Amino acid sequence: MRLLNWMHEDFVSVLSSGSSGNSFLAMSHGRGVLIDAGISCRELERRMSLFGTEPSQIDAVILTHEHTDHVRGARRFAEEFGIPIYGSRGTLALTPLQGIETVAITPSRDLTIGHLHLRPFKVRHFAAEPVAFSVTIGSKKASIASDLGCVTPSVIDEMSDSNIMFVEANYDENMLLSGAYPDFLKRTIQGDHGHLSNDDAGILSRKASTRRTRRIVLVHLSKENNTPKRALETVERDVSRSGLNLEIEVSEHGHASGPFALS
Repeated sequence: MRLLNWMHEDFVSVLSSGSSGNSFLAMSHGRGVLIDAGISCRELERRMSLFGTEPSQIDAVILTHEHTDHVRGARRFAEEFGIPIYGSRGTLALTPLQGIETVAITPSRDLTIGHLHLRPFKVRHFAAEPVAFSVTIGSKKASIASDLGCVTPSVIDEMSDSNIMFVEANYDENMLLSGAYPDFLKRTIQGDHGHLSNDDAGILSRKASTRRTRRIVLVHLSKENNTPKRALETVERDVSRSGLNLEIEVSEHGHASGPFALS
């Protein structure tokens, strides 16, 4: 984790990434949202504190889909701190949120929470109605795509012109195929509704990057089927073909990273 500079008011941080739990913190002008809450309520609080943020500063929890590694702490956090949970209708229908205020969102329909302008967009993943997000603060844009099975033209278009992109690099093809996972699970992971490989992450990073893009953060790495070194080398090799000067780094499995300034 980089040394924090609290002059950066507008930032996105990774609170956790990977099968053990996923959560992102987006902040502007001292208020913010959690995108996913896949770790415990107490761990969410602890990791937020690493970035000088308290639960009282959070206006909403926004879910990308209903899988446990994205919603584990959502209900408890929302209940304890009295905040709503946003998600697609499909996600909300399959997430146990009794007694919690919920707000249904529609893919490709923008929403504003405080100073954050969020745009959910459709992705393919083995879930009811999964989405990814772009977050715009002023003239700066971050895109977060951490669970998707394939790179589609619409995903490239939605993420294009981001200053920062958080891109899934779940598995190394050779490690997955030679690993201990049963064949049906390997096929699911590789399928269009599974996860992005390192090669897929490289393609998405290269095709969505523009002259505005400054940084790519690789997320949701598998502990069993990938390594930070393999992910970084693969994506760097592909992105180098764009001719753009980009900083590329890895958010390691289960760890917090950031803050990534948007000011």
